[in-house]
Amino acid sequence: MLILFVAPTGLFRDGVARLLADLGERVEVHCADYASNVFDHEHAADLVVLDGDYLPDALSVATASQRLSEGLPVLVLLTAVDPQTVEQFVSAGVAGQLGKSESGRALLDALRLLLAGSRYPASSPLVLEALPPDASSVDAGASDASIPEQPADSKPSMLTPRQIQVLALAARGESNKSIAKQLNITEGTVKVHLYTVFKALKVGSRGQASVAAARLQQIGDAQLHHALDGQLSVGRLLAFTIPTRFKSGEVLFRKNDPSDALYYVVRGSVSLVEINIEVGQGTILGEIGLFSPDHRRTCTARCLSDCELLTVSATDAMRLYYQDPEFATYLIHLITRRLEADKQRAKN
Repeated sequence: MLILFVAPTGLFRDGVARLLADLGERVEVHCADYASNVFDHEHAADLVVLDGDYLPDALSVATASQRLSEGLPVLVLLTAVDPQTVEQFVSAGVAGQLGKSESGRALLDALRLLLAGSRYPASSPLVLEALPPDASSVDAGASDASIPEQPADSKPSMLTPRQIQVLALAARGESNKSIAKQLNITEGTVKVHLYTVFKALKVGSRGQASVAAARLQQIGDAQLHHALDGQLSVGRLLAFTIPTRFKSGEVLFRKNDPSDALYYVVRGSVSLVEINIEVGQGTILGEIGLFSPDHRRTCTARCLSDCELLTVSATDAMRLYYQDPEFATYLIHLITRRLEADKQRAKN
């Protein structure tokens, strides 16, 4: 994975570059300053980090990055995170903004969330989520603890079915862009719906709305429906993993190997050799071995092309299974479908 870090030369750039390299074993950090040809590199960047204190230059690079690759994750580092600057960077397509006074761990956590397709938590004062222009009355820094209690089976009367859908997806960690695509509406419409939802639930941020949504029976039903339909919110469930690239022909695991991880295919295709099945983007691999009596792989997985995968350890996968009902429902449904498919293949 290639990270492009744009900042003037000096101790700050050298120090942050070292931190960025700690994101993973296969991470390459390429540094550039604003006076150079920022995107003059043989490989396209997977992530861009900017020194946002050089505002005009940073905005220019952020805008150019989205022209080159729409949706490319961009994180801006700022000495002072103020609403006006945040709004300018959001308009330029920046996914997250982090104060320079924060720790190295906060930086790496923010990057992992962005790489997983999510935004850094909107309830944090470090990174703010864009709202419609008329949303200034919403206090984005309010504490989650101040969320008013809602009866578990209640639904504010002013929420429409569409707003319930938007809230359910937002609670699963989906970005505005992802919500718009899934519901076939514009991002602007998503923002308007979220603003209305925030007012109805008396909350001031996306994070608070997610907490409040957990108390609404309709949201739980919507999430269960997504899980049963085989839809998984990777951005939230695998938020603290980073993409790893594998070459064509590389073996992920072999039959009878210990089942030590779960994989999600971001890009490419993988062959399950013994059962002659090919799987591609959006597929989870390695789930059956987690639940087999001896915790061994039931087949060999080999990359048919260059692949990009998210990897989550067996321990973390089981923790998700016990803590997240949506993930557990999805996983059980997936295993059942695959066992049924194996049964049918055996008959034929």
